[in-house]
Amino acid sequence: MSHYDLVIIGSGPAGRTAAIQAGKLKRKVLVVDRKDRLGGVSIHTGTIPSKTLRETVLNLSGWRERSFYGRSYRVKDEIGASDLRDRLEKTLDYEVDVLEHQFNRNHVETLHGVARFLSKTEIEVTTDTGEIVQVTSKKFLIRNWY
Repeated sequence: MSHYDLVIIGSGPAGRTAAIQAGKLKRKVLVVDRKDRLGGVSIHTGTIPSKTLRETVLNLSGWRERSFYGRSYRVKDEIGASDLRDRLEKTLDYEVDVLEHQFNRNHVETLHGVARFLSKTEIEVTTDTGEIVQVTSKKFLIRNWY
């Protein structure tokens, strides 16, 4: 059983910030996330996807460049769902890569699975493969998803 200075459940904005700061302070940190990719709601379903879709349409339609090139300017004649999906996937992949790099650089460990408390200082994480991992810590940060 591993012991950590801080265990964070959820890798959204609060969990990410706390993990990186604790890592910079040389604490042993574990981030547990139930999703198969880090980042939480802001990266996968919230702010970044909505802004990416908006910016993609503005870019591909040529809206921003029309004042320079003229009203008829378009980057692409037909904008389809695949164009939006491709740009969104590239952006999300980039954001997850940045987060993973920040965690690695600050020695933050990650574990994908569902956590549940066994006591005030111990949790059990069930991974996607069914493996059960138990860890201990005196400090936990929990982001309420609901």
